[in-house]
Amino acid sequence: MNVTWDSREKIWSGPPRTSMYNEDTSLGKIVFNTMRNYPKNVIQISDNDGIVVTNEMAITWAVRIAQQLKKRGLDHQSVVGFVAKSSTYVMPVGVACLLNTTPFHAVNPIFDEATLKYMFEITKPAMIFCDGEVYDTVREATKDWSPEIIIISHPIDGLPSIENMLAQTNDLPVMLYEPEPLKNGSDQTVAILCSSGTTGLPKAVCISNSVLIQDTMLVDSETIFYITSGLDWISGLWAFMFCILFGSTRIISENPFSAEYFVHLVKKYKITYATLAPIHLAAIGACKDATPFALSSMRNLNYGGGILSQATLTRIQELFKNATYNSAYAMSEAGIMTMNFGIKNAATAGRPNPGVRLRIVDESGNNLGHNEVGEIYVHTGKPWNGYYGNPFATRQIQDFKGWIHTGDLGYIDDDNNLYIVDRMKETLKYKGIHYWPTEIENAILELPQVKAVCVVGVPDEVLWDAAGALVLKNQGCEISAKEIIDHVAKRLPVVSKHIHAGVRFTDKLPFNANGKYMRKTALEMFKALN
Repeated sequence: MNVTWDSREKIWSGPPRTSMYNEDTSLGKIVFNTMRNYPKNVIQISDNDGIVVTNEMAITWAVRIAQQLKKRGLDHQSVVGFVAKSSTYVMPVGVACLLNTTPFHAVNPIFDEATLKYMFEITKPAMIFCDGEVYDTVREATKDWSPEIIIISHPIDGLPSIENMLAQTNDLPVMLYEPEPLKNGSDQTVAILCSSGTTGLPKAVCISNSVLIQDTMLVDSETIFYITSGLDWISGLWAFMFCILFGSTRIISENPFSAEYFVHLVKKYKITYATLAPIHLAAIGACKDATPFALSSMRNLNYGGGILSQATLTRIQELFKNATYNSAYAMSEAGIMTMNFGIKNAATAGRPNPGVRLRIVDESGNNLGHNEVGEIYVHTGKPWNGYYGNPFATRQIQDFKGWIHTGDLGYIDDDNNLYIVDRMKETLKYKGIHYWPTEIENAILELPQVKAVCVVGVPDEVLWDAAGALVLKNQGCEISAKEIIDHVAKRLPVVSKHIHAGVRFTDKLPFNANGKYMRKTALEMFKALN
């Protein structure tokens, strides 16, 4: 991917962005036409109930639901909530929201009542679609304004369910239905995501119509793909777009990720494309069911949300012999910022995407040059509507010139490849000297005996944040704490980057539903293992 470097302004730019679509056309209109024109194309299969969904089925359901939304008075100023795993009817309800230009706000069903209450009090959804298992939690979390709650999976007798909204009505048939136009143009918010929440409570991230309109992705109508994330996560939102806009077949499941289950799905459905977190790939690498034959259908493997060790990449390349490898640097607020195509170097996050500009900025606000570490600023070239109902938090991350301050530390090398050093908010101090947990983790991951590691800062009156490593070993491998400590000291000679709090071995590491480490939880685990 061609990248230009402005040496005077010290800004890196990806190639120009082009689009075949008029951005003022609603995404609902585009999806409606696509689905209607290719009615027999299979876009979703549920491994839990075996339901196979075609474009014809999905658009029929979506139109009926959209008509119900409109009858209830919901429009572009309303919000529809989701608290659901990836089940059959989540996709058509999402399409219905696009048809009616009603933004949907998806929240992960693993959240407790307090977090659900916090998130939904921001957007006050008029209607919420939820799984039956979390109905009571959702009802209690939203009792202050009592939205209409519809159970989207695992129905409960006597309570409203999605089936009621799918019934045939006296409204116009699907072929004569007209999706609602955008009222505020291409920048109108059509989806609301939760920020990752790794450093505090999640925020409600607005996603505009123009951001989701894409005409070039790594999928087509013959792609069979699997992505673990739900609609509450940026990768889950792109998975939603893959099937409704590009006609790809998505394999969905309410089951949690496991390496064995992933291999089962690949074999059963001949999956060709998957996006996984590094921790998931490490698990696959150690799975006895994972063989080149079992994974032979895979053609494209993407990962993101963290750094992949070279040892794990080597193992994955041995298993996925027919696949190409790509990684992405993305965030809900800015979308996909860089891509690393081909993965010759697992350490880099790749180069800027089309239309994206990057700056590396020091603590004084000065732009830095090649190979200098600073905060990564990104400009997508498109307006961002910010955090829903929170202009103060929006201004903390986006300046008046449209640059988003990612909160990530990184640098760009002489070949214009971006490297992520760490989250600024997770930067630790050893006797007042900054160091980054990810840098130590990367050194430890060079050891073939190590499957995964999370480095935490253990409070110490003299040392401040003493680095401690919570290590998960590869099955059947042995390595001592001293060997790990000595390796880090050799690889990172600066004393502030040494493992002063020691190494603790564990059989599991804490990470959220999207594969990111939860360092606060890891610190408590580290202390408990002392």
